[in-house]
Amino acid sequence: MIKWIALGVLAAMVLLFMFFPVVAWIIIGLLLLVILLVLFVPVGADVAYVDGEFSLAARVNGFAIRLLPRKPEDPNKPKKKKKEKKPKEPAEEKPPQEDKPKEEKKGGFKLDFTLEEIVELIKKVIHGLGKFGKITVRHFMLHYIAAGDDPYQTAVTFNYVNAALSTLAPVCAQKFRITGDVDVWTDIDFARDKMKVDAALSATLRIAQFVHVGLAVGFGVLGILIKNRLRLRREAREEKKRQRREAAGVAEPELDNQKMIKAEERKETHG
Repeated sequence: MIKWIALGVLAAMVLLFMFFPVVAWIIIGLLLLVILLVLFVPVGADVAYVDGEFSLAARVNGFAIRLLPRKPEDPNKPKKKKKEKKPKEPAEEKPPQEDKPKEEKKGGFKLDFTLEEIVELIKKVIHGLGKFGKITVRHFMLHYIAAGDDPYQTAVTFNYVNAALSTLAPVCAQKFRITGDVDVWTDIDFARDKMKVDAALSATLRIAQFVHVGLAVGFGVLGILIKNRLRLRREAREEKKRQRREAAGVAEPELDNQKMIKAEERKETHG
């Protein structure tokens, strides 16, 4: 269907150029003008995660469109009647089957990021977002309370988060154009069992920037994912080697000596 519509539009443009070239150029000029205006329309999003609730709103040319959470249904609105289902005939009882142990699925794409990789990933995203023009930030809020069962680990995490924020702050100031308020603070609470994070962001950019930003962020994140995948494979190979050594009961120095002896024997044989 789309193919025939495109062919029809193309044929109409050819006929216009043949018989009414001025009209054809006017139409093309108007189309280019509309596309140019659309590309410069500011669009964005309002994202928030506060008190365990997630909210999302799309922003187009200054107007916000609420997406999540959805508005509650009107209780006065009449509900549609469901069709009554016919009663199913009782199926024949099958003999009980023995429960087979479930086999673990092999393969898949597993990710296990370290804290350093998470910070590097955030840097790549920020650099990509600001590479092709500054994104306008209307509001940003981040409240973090470190907590946990282990006081030492809680203190370490709290210091690491503060260090990461100090590292990212100048990058954000360089890459973003901040027009609204910024509310960032961190705290530590040894009496709590779980950490608490509240965050909100309202940002806009032009449609023309989306393509450039998407390519920049995509390639940057892809590099981090490839490095992460290679690291996990290397760690898995080292773990398998260690398990084989433990199963064979051979220590690492003895295994290295055996390899050296075999290498010398091969040299003498080919020598």
